[in-house]
Amino acid sequence: PSRSRWCGVGRHGRGCRRVGGRAVAEKGGRSPAPEVAGTSRGDAEEYRGVNDFIRSGGTERRWLLKQAAKTSKRTQIRKLGSVLKGFGGDGGVDVLVVGCGPAGMALASSLAEESAKRGGAVKVGLIGPDVPFVNTYGVWMDEFEELGLEGCVEKVFDDAISHFGDGEKGFVNVGRRYAKVDLDKLQDHLLSRCQEAGVVFEEGQVRGIDHGEGQGLTTVRCKSGASFVCDVAILASGAASTAFLDYEKGVPDAGAQTAYGFEVEVDSYPFDSSAMHFMDFRRHHSGVWQGKALHPGMTRALQEESSWGTRREVPSFLYAMPLGGNKAFFQETCLVAKDAVPFSVLKRRLETRLNALGVKVKAVLDEEWSYIPVGGPLPDSSQRTLAYGATANMIHPASGYSVARSLKGAPEFARDVMGIYDRRSGSGWTEEASALAWNSLWSDEKRKCAAFHIFGMELLALMDVKSINDFFLAFFSLPEGLWKGFLSSSLNSNQLLFFALSMFAVAPVHMKAKLVGHLFHPAGAYLLKAYNPLQQGEEEEEEEGGPAP
Repeated sequence: PSRSRWCGVGRHGRGCRRVGGRAVAEKGGRSPAPEVAGTSRGDAEEYRGVNDFIRSGGTERRWLLKQAAKTSKRTQIRKLGSVLKGFGGDGGVDVLVVGCGPAGMALASSLAEESAKRGGAVKVGLIGPDVPFVNTYGVWMDEFEELGLEGCVEKVFDDAISHFGDGEKGFVNVGRRYAKVDLDKLQDHLLSRCQEAGVVFEEGQVRGIDHGEGQGLTTVRCKSGASFVCDVAILASGAASTAFLDYEKGVPDAGAQTAYGFEVEVDSYPFDSSAMHFMDFRRHHSGVWQGKALHPGMTRALQEESSWGTRREVPSFLYAMPLGGNKAFFQETCLVAKDAVPFSVLKRRLETRLNALGVKVKAVLDEEWSYIPVGGPLPDSSQRTLAYGATANMIHPASGYSVARSLKGAPEFARDVMGIYDRRSGSGWTEEASALAWNSLWSDEKRKCAAFHIFGMELLALMDVKSINDFFLAFFSLPEGLWKGFLSSSLNSNQLLFFALSMFAVAPVHMKAKLVGHLFHPAGAYLLKAYNPLQQGEEEEEEEGGPAP
């Protein structure tokens, strides 16, 4: 489909304009917040800008909402409201975390635990829907073991295997254990932490956030009409909550990772049942797989990557795991695209792929529509409202992973926020306090790393099938510490430069050319700016009206 067809918005009202087929709000136009994960957009379809549109679901928004609505089909081990105490008569807390997903619950519990260590003077509240987790999470087992969460997994695979092209040449044995998260156990574990730490809870969807002057309190308004006061609000309600925040300028727009999958009963599983089928870029979904189509004018099928005629095709891969018995989970994933590949396209590819593999689906037990905004600008550090997790753009731009990172980073961010409270000694929470918190979450060093990851994401978004296969073959040929560190966001900015040099050394010639040429892309300019403090200083002076005489 063409760009305009993929990105067209059905209707758009006053105060809007169209950008690349998108309806976005002009200055003064309405931009209410989204109805996902603890915040509420309302009925309008206006957006603050292209990034708000993309992060709110873009043209695939109805499927994002359908995925969120799956909460009605599942039950929780324990409801949050049955375990946690309410806010109390005055409806006030000191720190209010918005969002009851993994990031929000992990942060709320970490904040309350840190407050208890310091005497318990800071009251931590949590607000959001009291619903079960519904998204399928896959994690590297060593990362969950490091967090003490090995009891929160449903199934562990001893290895993960990938196919980057046909034949032995394209086969990669990752050599790292992979796990499917048990959603019920993870939510109940986080709920127990919140309970033990004394987190208080109110169910609701946030509609607006208002700040008092100077050291004045923040008021959080809900869709129900209720309102709650706090010193500081921290949004951890998913990427779709961007309407409440301001983001930096001069950064390439966000892209999206889309994936359609289903849990099914099958007559037989087509792969090794002891390993996670991690990334399979073979083109089972096309007519050229196994010589089923011929190049015009040729008498034999093309052999190289089965990739004839795919230069304009946005690549996607199969992600699959056996779940025991005759059950399995299959998912067709577009790693990243600047215009989201529609779920209808991914569903068609998945069904065609399974048919080509001879998989007979006996029953569909559950469907999943995964929409993950990746890349794009980071939050502006001058705003008073804070954010965490996907709302703060902590999703890895080049992989789409964020759960383990959010769970791991919550205690550190909580210590920093509580440290700011200690230093302020009861003088209230101000924009200066928020700036300190933002600079902790997104320090100059972390912004360098983010710029590097965005550079990689933007490069991947431009690649065709053959190029992306060559890229990952080079990637997994690197020393384990490099590729593992890149995927887990644990490499610092200097280590990332060494990673880049290592990739350049092992990459084929055509990939070297792409890497060098990409430096002239806007993402390259963003990367160079992040790594060049002199350029940053010059731009800051220009924004302030030039250097002092």
